[in-house]
Amino acid sequence: MENYRTAGDGLKKMYYAEWGFIICAVLGAIPLIGIVAGIAKIAVAVLSLLGLYSVGQVIPKCKNAFYLTIVSMIITVLDMIINGWVINTLFSIMQSVTGIMISYYVCNPVADFMSGIGATDIANDGRNVWKINLVCYLVSIVISLLLLIPIINIIAGLFSVIVAIVQIVAYVLYMVFLNKGYKRLEA
Repeated sequence: MENYRTAGDGLKKMYYAEWGFIICAVLGAIPLIGIVAGIAKIAVAVLSLLGLYSVGQVIPKCKNAFYLTIVSMIITVLDMIINGWVINTLFSIMQSVTGIMISYYVCNPVADFMSGIGATDIANDGRNVWKINLVCYLVSIVISLLLLIPIINIIAGLFSVIVAIVQIVAYVLYMVFLNKGYKRLEA
């Protein structure tokens, strides 16, 4: 039962961190407040990592997501420091690859855990979120490459808008998955 609480607490931190990222993104668009939002985003990232760490204590495969999230943060910092169209495309592809892996190592192990405790509806949600994220990330990688090709980049740009909309849906479904998961484990 203590394991359930630990995993539930971790999923809860991850869920609240996702809300924090959304709030920081919105506030980041406001001059001056954007600086505070940027700093707050670091605190939210720490909360997310703490959540992943807690979940990883109970669901060992989630530890991979913890380490990959750190790698993803390093890639983000390098992307901000190093400029260049092709290099930034490479960083974008690296972010997508780590995103695929993080999504896999959160959604599937947590889904397996939920199945093991009889929460098959939540498990199915997690597996569906993983599949949607996989498709979005793969399409994003293709679009990143196509954006490098003149003329085709216009069409790729249009497709990137569609992918962004699907990614928002996947993000909401991920948050619903985390919310249901932590509430089930707290019960």
